[in-house]
Amino acid sequence: MKSYYDRPLLKGPHWGSNVVTYLFLGGIMGGLGLISLLSDDRPEPEMKKLRKISRYTAFALAAINPPILISHLGRPERFLNMLRIVKLKSPMSLGVWGLVLYSGAAGANALRELADDGVVPKILRNVAPSATVPIQALLGAFMAGYTGVLISATAIPLWAAGKRHIPAFSVCSGAASASALATLLSTLQGNHEVLPRLERLEMAASALEIAFIADFRKRGGLATAPLFEGRVGKRLRNYTILGGIVVPFVLNAIGGAVKLPKSIDALRSIAASTLTLIGGYVLRESLIEAGKLSANDPQVAFRQPS
Repeated sequence: MKSYYDRPLLKGPHWGSNVVTYLFLGGIMGGLGLISLLSDDRPEPEMKKLRKISRYTAFALAAINPPILISHLGRPERFLNMLRIVKLKSPMSLGVWGLVLYSGAAGANALRELADDGVVPKILRNVAPSATVPIQALLGAFMAGYTGVLISATAIPLWAAGKRHIPAFSVCSGAASASALATLLSTLQGNHEVLPRLERLEMAASALEIAFIADFRKRGGLATAPLFEGRVGKRLRNYTILGGIVVPFVLNAIGGAVKLPKSIDALRSIAASTLTLIGGYVLRESLIEAGKLSANDPQVAFRQPS
């Protein structure tokens, strides 16, 4: 049975590439908050460079993501109306507030770096207290997890079945993608000394990510079929699991075990980071596409998990 009286039982989500990009960047923002915290007040020159990269990039993404969300909502006033009240039971409401608060913390930390670099007066450094660093990290963890909760808190069978797994591997994917982006930018900057630390963080996050994805496949039952089978499943395997996790993991492991010429090592690092970022984007894209397929299949809809 492919339809319910020639109609889908559930109304599928009308989410396009703007939502995929919003979720992807939200995960990276969360991971950059962690990297900013780990590099805070470290005396090593390579860690100072990493701190600046993480904070400037986090602020740039925090400036980009609200317009992307507004493009999905259709009108700016819809975004502003969501800030009028806080709905504790609404993932979207909490997510918008989390985005705004994270953007404020990221902006404060970027201002501190601008003051240290002499771009703005030094006195402005005092506007942003040091407490904004752990605050950004906490809000970042919320942002990375929220991107998964927003998906799973629905009646779409695939997403409802992943109410525990989707937030978990979204956090891990966000951390891996943030590490990959920081690695890519550090490589282009010539900050090679920090790469082993970032690559170890990426490897740890990727290992957890693939473990949660595999467990979701094992425990999710019929509801997970649209994500792991057919056209969407093939794309997920090729671009996320193999191309975005396994291959970068191997490349990073080689970089940690073998002393390569600097130029070759830079190419290895750029390739691994780029593949990880592509895999992270395709993961969100596959989740959205598989969710639409899941909503259109009444056999799955009638067997929703409790």
